[in-house]
Amino acid sequence: MRRIPVAGAVLALKGGAAVMQFLILVLTARWFGVAFRGDIALFNATVNLLVLVVGFTGSVSLSYVAARRANRPYLHRLLAASYAFAIVVPLVAVLGSALVGRPLDRLAPQLLAVSVTQALLLVHTCVLLSGRAVWQSIFLEFLRPFLIVAMASGVAATRGFHSNDEFYTVWVGASLLAFLLSVPLVVQHVRALPADDPQGPASMRQVVRQLLQLGFVAQASNLVQFLNYRSMFFALERHAGLVSVGLFSTAVSLAEVLWIPANSLAALTLNRVARGGRDGETRPFVLRMSRLAILVTIAVCLVAALVPSGWITALLGRDFAHVKLYMVSLLPGVIAMGWTVIASAYNAGHGLYARNLFATLVGLALTAVGYFLLVPRFGEGGALVAMNASYLATGLTLLLALARRERVRPGELVPRVADLAWPRGAER
Repeated sequence: MRRIPVAGAVLALKGGAAVMQFLILVLTARWFGVAFRGDIALFNATVNLLVLVVGFTGSVSLSYVAARRANRPYLHRLLAASYAFAIVVPLVAVLGSALVGRPLDRLAPQLLAVSVTQALLLVHTCVLLSGRAVWQSIFLEFLRPFLIVAMASGVAATRGFHSNDEFYTVWVGASLLAFLLSVPLVVQHVRALPADDPQGPASMRQVVRQLLQLGFVAQASNLVQFLNYRSMFFALERHAGLVSVGLFSTAVSLAEVLWIPANSLAALTLNRVARGGRDGETRPFVLRMSRLAILVTIAVCLVAALVPSGWITALLGRDFAHVKLYMVSLLPGVIAMGWTVIASAYNAGHGLYARNLFATLVGLALTAVGYFLLVPRFGEGGALVAMNASYLATGLTLLLALARRERVRPGELVPRVADLAWPRGAER
């Protein structure tokens, strides 16, 4: 694949995934209302938490491990171990919480099914991200929300939803179908790898040990990041109710859509760094991606700030009138994180997961202030302040770490016109 199609495919699929997520938000808001939007946000947060716990077993580090030892026998063992963890960990968590009388969600079977299938899909996404066809991993990110939109729209158009909870059944079906459709892509990737392992056959014990060692540090960072992004939902549910969760989570979802362009560049960066290491082209590539990320993030934030509030209420309903104000209030933090997702991808590509963990812990300290002090006292306003502070602190820490490791001069982070051309090395 030539350079422009590869980079263009990644950007198009990331953008398409954002559109699908936006459609899910709009459709569920119009079909079910603001309170059920809060219920969906909490269900999704619990699913993400379970998938994050699975990541401690190493699935999140697959992109790094599979790229460093790219051969068929080793990947077979990686997949076998990762599949087992993706099934067993959510099962133990859901059943264990039910046995002690504190179920994770009122819809435990749906929660378990979605968590397992999304964990399995994440395994495939990470494996494909380690290869040359990076667009395929981004395609899987697009596929799941696309199937949710398609299947939910089909139900609404034919028989309608007889209860709100039927939406979760659709979610289960879409997640399962997305995983099944991802299988041929992974099979193709595996068949393209060398049939022999130059280092000799690895035992399953060695594979599991490596996954656990790398996965713990890598996923600790993602778990802390999850707490930074989603703990406010649970605080608001406790102190303000589901309606507040629905409003705030909708604003957060809209704000996070603005990260899609920067995250597309981060996916290219992770793939390039994981396979290129510290060769002479990696440093200029990473710095260029950083400059592009801040450009595109500022651009989309400006567009979002100019969108009339009436457009949002026309799409979502009058109950969502405060969403525009909340979203605009989050933009300073969105810009900061949009700039520094490249530094996070750089760390992951080099296996420097501890650096990402430290940055997210800095942000978590401010999130904790919001959870225990600001939200109980100020509600949504306190959550907005806490999330912005967390974003800014995390982003600054990541940027400073990248600058120290690569000896970056301030002028190298200033965007320039030449950055707008298609990135060299994105197709590698």
